Amino acid sequence: MFAPDSGRLRVVRVIVVTDNAAEAVVALSDTGKYVAVDVQSMAGATDVPETDEDDENDTTAVRLYQSIYETALRNSVPRPVIDDLVRIYSYDVDFQRRAAPGDSFEVLYSGEEDADARNIDVLYAALTVGGETKKFYRYQSPDDGVVDYYDETGKSAKKFLVRKPVGPGIMRSGFGFRRHPIIGISKMHTGVDWAAPYGTPIFASGNGTVEKAGWEGGYGKYIKVKHSNGYETAYGHMSAFARGIEPGKRVRQGQVIGFVGSTGLSTGAHVHYEIVVNGRFVDPMRIRLPRGRVLEGPVLAGFEKEHDRVEGMMQRKGAPARLAQSSGN
Repeated sequence: MFAPDSGRLRVVRVIVVTDNAAEAVVALSDTGKYVAVDVQSMAGATDVPETDEDDENDTTAVRLYQSIYETALRNSVPRPVIDDLVRIYSYDVDFQRRAAPGDSFEVLYSGEEDADARNIDVLYAALTVGGETKKFYRYQSPDDGVVDYYDETGKSAKKFLVRKPVGPGIMRSGFGFRRHPIIGISKMHTGVDWAAPYGTPIFASGNGTVEKAGWEGGYGKYIKVKHSNGYETAYGHMSAFARGIEPGKRVRQGQVIGFVGSTGLSTGAHVHYEIVVNGRFVDPMRIRLPRGRVLEGPVLAGFEKEHDRVEGMMQRKGAPARLAQSSGN
């Protein structure tokens, strides 16, 4: 594929095909370098618009996060419970999507809200989005003492990496070919842009080691983190790095590593987020990410007892006082 570059043609994409199947893709990135791109990530990922104009201009659209938050408050659900609910589902659910008829949630929690707002535990949560319901139960595994949320089969709600490394944020530009908003040339956008207010914390999407923390051309202030099994993540256009973040530093999932800015070639405050697997750029929103812990043996048996206990609490007459259910209409 060719594109004009200052009056001349320049190769922007090379696809190697054997037996009618694409085997490899090399593309010109926003930084002006040719990079390897995962073949599966390229399917349907061409000509990506910089923004979803219809969605952004529709002022009547109610976001899923807004619908959940407002409905929960109407049902006197404490704010910490709402925050925990969003956190539990943050690995799978895009809370900036439009709420649709049939979207709903329910949550069972214990304790009372105090001055520290932390004397509350979410015991159970269920979220229905697009006709699909996902349920998670709180459980502290006895072998390591870690509190997590698991589905009915004992699989953790957590994933190896998260798709969105900021809390509040709206996707402004997806993975794929686009016309660069500043230099005006069609190139490969190797990540996802999450727009957020200037200074919004950016967190590590998984456990790993900082490979680079510094200036990286058009990316501006930039951090790259190396994870296990050939995975790497990168974060660009930061306004500043978090204290102590430097090459060789170990970071954990959810740890703040920097802050949203607009450094480098950027038209506004956002974080450019990339996932690289074995040297190939992949679409952060489409890649199937490894799950967290899967309970087995005696630990699974203990979880099943807790699952049954929570289910019993929900069925007793007193439980509905702690059970809030919402429609996304």
